[in-house]
Amino acid sequence: MAQSAARRSALTGFTRARNSMTLVTEESGRVQSVTADVGDTLGANGLFAQLDTTFIRLDLDTNRTDQQRLKSDLVYNKKEKERYEALVKNQNAAQSTLDSNVRAHQAALQQLRAKQVEERVLIERMKRFSLTGPSGWKVITRYVEPGEWITKGEKVAELGRYDVLLIPFALTSEEYRALKDMGETVSLRLTDLNSTIQAQVERVSPGFDPQSRKINVDLEISKGDFEFRGGIRCELVIELPDPGGAVEVPSSALIKAYEEHFLMTPDGKRVRVVLLGSADGDKRRVSSPDVQPGDIFLLHP
Repeated sequence: MAQSAARRSALTGFTRARNSMTLVTEESGRVQSVTADVGDTLGANGLFAQLDTTFIRLDLDTNRTDQQRLKSDLVYNKKEKERYEALVKNQNAAQSTLDSNVRAHQAALQQLRAKQVEERVLIERMKRFSLTGPSGWKVITRYVEPGEWITKGEKVAELGRYDVLLIPFALTSEEYRALKDMGETVSLRLTDLNSTIQAQVERVSPGFDPQSRKINVDLEISKGDFEFRGGIRCELVIELPDPGGAVEVPSSALIKAYEEHFLMTPDGKRVRVVLLGSADGDKRRVSSPDVQPGDIFLLHP
């Protein structure tokens, strides 16, 4: 049986991080310590660097001292208010004096609430003096050193997630259709490591590159017995149908006569074909308008 001849499209891509991010400081300050260098993995708390918190701690202490003073004022004003309420009720004090005490009590209460909000702001700001990233991510680039002064919005590191790798490819529409026909998993050859790995299609761009007119497809590697890092060369082989309609037949099925080649049908009829070249194993690629994939010919005419 004549088999459809396929041509191989070998595409090369390089591994990269599944996700990446730029770590930026949200506060200005002096770098007290850096806990991770290039290539290191962030720990469970994700800490990369710590800024000096001396002044914000002093602000927090001042705020809490003010709160204690305001709480004491509230207790005193409440007692004064209750005492004057009783005096006004017995007509032993003026109403204006009671109103002044009520106003003082309300003012102290509002000041205390403002200080409590300020305390929450300071606590939240102090958390941001610890520069953290996602746990398990690796440091790609480090921009700061201990003792250095950094300002709000400044980049401190580039981080990447390398427990899963992505390999980007640019495919033609024909290659993309063939990739979909390969199923959920595809085989990739790691040429630098001389091994084969299984990958999955992670995402497909709905658009296309206007210059190359190709579709951007990312394959994902989540398991493998090798060091997960960027820059590993991967080869994707896609079998495509021959555009000229060529077929593959065993070399023993070919008859050569007068510098021409023929195939013979079971009823003894010879069909002229054009020999295009060798295929896998002991097969030959041939082409003829009278030969279609699935046609039957004698194996040993």
